[in-house]
Amino acid sequence: MLSVDYVLVGQKIKEKRLQKSLTREQLAELCDISPSYIAHIERGTKSLSLETAVKICSVLNVSLDYLLLDEIQNNDRIFNAIQTEINSLSQSQKEKFIKFARLILKNIDEL
Repeated sequence: MLSVDYVLVGQKIKEKRLQKSLTREQLAELCDISPSYIAHIERGTKSLSLETAVKICSVLNVSLDYLLLDEIQNNDRIFNAIQTEINSLSQSQKEKFIKFARLILKNIDEL
């Protein structure tokens, strides 16, 4: 059975909050909770309810999976790296990439 690492959850919340240039007070207000509770959550000293987790995910625009499961973070890094590479392509190259990706996915069991 998986257990929740509340310290890691708190680190992820803080990281995303800072990426969005939000203070603890602003995040707390948007989630209708106290700033001190946000501080405890970010330090991992208090757990959060499902309702609070959903509010935070909504404000920070992250999935509950990302917040609660460590494995998702690794997938995010992979997807971000791929997205960075794709963003550097011309429109024509992007269209070719999509065709190629579809071809690979269609035939993935034969590879």
